[in-house]
Amino acid sequence: MGLFGSFFGEKRETKQTITTALDLVAFAASLASNQGDIDVTLDKVRSVTARLEPTVPIPVGDEMVLIRVYLQLEEYLVAREPIRTFTKAGLRERIAPELLAKVAAQESDTAIKEKA
Repeated sequence: MGLFGSFFGEKRETKQTITTALDLVAFAASLASNQGDIDVTLDKVRSVTARLEPTVPIPVGDEMVLIRVYLQLEEYLVAREPIRTFTKAGLRERIAPELLAKVAAQESDTAIKEKA
């Protein structure tokens, strides 16, 4: 930001990389303009977080549940969000590569199951 930018309120947007499935779900949920629309979907997150231990990593099965919830939230944001417009690519640009690979794998697995 230049000298004049600080006087005129220009801001640099700093984007943090999302590295955990729980942070990913929280990020996506925070973008919904009507929390009531996604409340039932978030029940699965509440179920997972209720049994998490503070110093223990999220078990793989629970991580997959959270990723599936993210995919449901992503679909809501892209297709049904009434106020703002989102794209799948735009939502995914902040996801760390390792987590993004898990999201893509779960998405593919879900698509295969839906076709069967």
